[in-house]
Amino acid sequence: MATTAGRGILALGTVAALLVIGVLLALLVDPFARMPIEVDAATEWIARVLLVLGVAWVVIGMLAARTRLVGRPGAAAARATWIASTRPWRARESTLGVLPLDRWCMILVPGVLLLATRLVQAHGDGLGGVVLAIAGWLVFALVVRLLLGARSPWPIIAAVGGAIVLRCIVTLGAISLSGPDGVWLTLWGLPVVRIVYVTVALALVAWVFVVAGWSLEAQLGVRRAVGVALAGVGAVFALPTATAAAIGASEALRGWNSQIGVLPWHLARVTGLSDERFPTGVLVTVAVIATLSAITGLVLALPLRPGEHRRRRPPA
Repeated sequence: MATTAGRGILALGTVAALLVIGVLLALLVDPFARMPIEVDAATEWIARVLLVLGVAWVVIGMLAARTRLVGRPGAAAARATWIASTRPWRARESTLGVLPLDRWCMILVPGVLLLATRLVQAHGDGLGGVVLAIAGWLVFALVVRLLLGARSPWPIIAAVGGAIVLRCIVTLGAISLSGPDGVWLTLWGLPVVRIVYVTVALALVAWVFVVAGWSLEAQLGVRRAVGVALAGVGAVFALPTATAAAIGASEALRGWNSQIGVLPWHLARVTGLSDERFPTGVLVTVAVIATLSAITGLVLALPLRPGEHRRRRPPA
């Protein structure tokens, strides 16, 4: 019980830290955030349907843990993704005894929802960005699979899948209000709404990699699990910020978000970054810190060398 409570406190502290970082980044971006985009009515309704499906998946996962609903097809998968994404230290136990059909659901439901969300985001911008975004997730999955070796991949699949669903829900919530009625336009005019939305969106991006590492603790140990999470979060911020600092902040952000949505809900188009006002020096600083984090995480994630042994206390 004490261990569970301690892990819960650690999880809350991690979420709080991610939200603080998200607030700082949101405050940095907010001076440029004045021009929300608008989608057509058809795209808005598609986003609403996807939003309902995503919320339904989460609700089923929450209820299945305490009701007989867990016996229904797919309910065990929803339960596993909910538990693993909110309490990643239980990821391994949440996937024990899961049937083959539910295992497929743990992959297909988050994957299809992510793909559909990316298609809705990239409406009118072509499919090139969608392919790049999905390819990025596949590369991450491949690296993690190689690190796991012969170990079961289902705990991290459940954890990352559940976190992706939560992230898609936030994105779809914004798109579902961005139609011709102008609801999101009105909401985006409120500074509090802008700050809260960007904060939550950025925190969820980082949380995906946090749960990925945490869910591997039982299989890889604390050191390597922390390394996976740190390397993932570092890479997410290092690659785009370093490239942006090299080729120009505004041009890079516009290009990326028009295609692959590096920032949440096409933030470059939302903010109207059409000039060179964005502080490149800040991007350089973030790139350096993120690169150091990624390198540190990679070193920690690597297995010990064959001839290296941990020190053990001599027998009493």
